[in-house]
Amino acid sequence: MRRFILHTYDKSKSFDLNNDTALAAEPTGLGNKFSLSYKESEKGKHLTNVKPDPDPITLKIYFNADGSNGYGNYKSLSLFLAECGASPFLFEYNDGITDKFCEVVSNTMPKSEINADGEFVETFSFDKQTYWYERVEESFALKKTNAADTAFPLHFPFGFAGMVFKNKYKVSNPFFVAAPIVIKITGDIAENIRLYLADMHDKIVAEISLATNNADGTEILIDPTTKKITVTDTETGEARNGYGLTDKTKQSFLYLPQGEYYIGSNMTADDDGSIEMSIKRFLFD
Repeated sequence: MRRFILHTYDKSKSFDLNNDTALAAEPTGLGNKFSLSYKESEKGKHLTNVKPDPDPITLKIYFNADGSNGYGNYKSLSLFLAECGASPFLFEYNDGITDKFCEVVSNTMPKSEINADGEFVETFSFDKQTYWYERVEESFALKKTNAADTAFPLHFPFGFAGMVFKNKYKVSNPFFVAAPIVIKITGDIAENIRLYLADMHDKIVAEISLATNNADGTEILIDPTTKKITVTDTETGEARNGYGLTDKTKQSFLYLPQGEYYIGSNMTADDDGSIEMSIKRFLFD
């Protein structure tokens, strides 16, 4: 059975569209769509570019399948959408096989009257901002681990400590769009932090260099999906912009191109910290 749920971007709040107070039906725009560019030449027409050009997701939402007048249920959804505002939020779609997400913004928010059949139903539209992707991304850590507990790949959530050290990890991306890599740095790391992406011949293709070490109690989050680098004091919760720590001759964010690569760092076995990485897995369907 299909299920649809809306979430704020950080998933701190959700709105379920699968119950008698708000029941989504007749969806359209759930697939992918592309815009193709061609160039004419003496040898014929050649494809030059493929861009995402998705149709909006539309849903008929019934607000009174439980026999209520529905206006209170409608207001609950409108308050949720108002809280999201103009920022993207998450549209979760479970087709019974895959639980997938895309980032959307609200396109229409109509409001009419209950019809002659006693139904209060409105058609909502959401504009896609990303391809569909799996929320439970492949996650792993560059750190010391207990030999008995070390197995790769490591799936989210994770947490461990011990004796085995790993500062290089093999990753792959089958999708033709580069996948953003979210990086979280915690704990004691002595040297200025360097992270890199290398091909199978160990040729560096992208690199982040931070003019800082890291101390226990401080977290550095490098998130290409929000284009932010945030340094947080985990005890007080105080956060500041960490973009100024990056070497501007290198990359500020890492993206995994299509193919197989290594992700690595300059951590040593003497470091007690952890560099955790999460790759957003885009889907064709």
